[in-house]
Amino acid sequence: MGNQIQLPNINPNSLVFEDEVEKPVKDGFNLKNYLNVRLDEGQTEKTVIIRLLPMDLKTGSPFVKIHTHNVKVPQEMVKPGEKPYKSYICLSKTGDIDHEKYGSKCPFCEMNYAAYKESTKETDPVKKKELQDISLSYKSKETVIVRCIERGKEDEGVKFWKFNIREKDKQDPYNQIIKLYNMRKEAAKLKNKDENILDIYNGKDLIVTITSNEGNAAPRIVDDSTFSPLSENEELMKEWIFDSKKWQDVFTCKSYEYLELVSQMRIPWYDKSIGKWVDKEEYQKEHGANTDEINNDIKEAEEKLKESIKETKKEEKKSDFMSSISLDNNKGDDLPF
Repeated sequence: MGNQIQLPNINPNSLVFEDEVEKPVKDGFNLKNYLNVRLDEGQTEKTVIIRLLPMDLKTGSPFVKIHTHNVKVPQEMVKPGEKPYKSYICLSKTGDIDHEKYGSKCPFCEMNYAAYKESTKETDPVKKKELQDISLSYKSKETVIVRCIERGKEDEGVKFWKFNIREKDKQDPYNQIIKLYNMRKEAAKLKNKDENILDIYNGKDLIVTITSNEGNAAPRIVDDSTFSPLSENEELMKEWIFDSKKWQDVFTCKSYEYLELVSQMRIPWYDKSIGKWVDKEEYQKEHGANTDEINNDIKEAEEKLKESIKETKKEEKKSDFMSSISLDNNKGDDLPF
């Protein structure tokens, strides 16, 4: 590639680390920010080819680890026919978020601990098991986010992919990529070579295959057969590496008061008059289900939705897309608005 500019590269020595990233810069919602691993209707298999970018420019790691809660929500909060589950960022165990804005307490962690504590005191085995199940349902999951370039869609720029760590079978993308990297490195050592398949200058693309009959299984990930640079265009490489979007802009948090309502199986509704999230049912009882304010809020939300996805398929709903980017088919992500 001629006289290479030395961009922050993926550092193999930092593939396992405690991440620290800069505070987020606001960037509007855009479906192109997300790697779409959803199967379209009628599809039985899908393959996407990606190239990882360094997530942390200081350490060179391609991964950032956060914690999330996959919890049951009121049916009204999901599309008809979907299972009532959503995924929310844990406010207490995730360090790289704006705690001044969102707080450092997490209602799901509180319920997890409260149920566990009660279970240790319970002598009735049936009730004890019920409390343990409740505690487990609110336990946080270790989640990994990567940023990447999708081959064939380079014009869409940097994309983010979020998935849960699978503690039992280790078949999640994070563990698959680590295993693949180590296998190739060890094989190269036998030939007195030093290879880093994640290198941006001379690395490999990753081929991700999703099939419809997997159930709750993870996609299969293999590396390309040839080594290549991230791009032949060094200026484009620079643009991607230093892209200003942070994971916090793409996967946004919810405040404690919002999450507390969800944890109580109540539907959050933002009351502009007091600037707080309140129970939707109680709000409508007090103000009436068809007040001008509610209608205006709905109209405003619809306008924001149209504006945010004007460059994409306008008929596609955000919840429809976001619920598909997680590897857990039964649980989705809450939207930025």
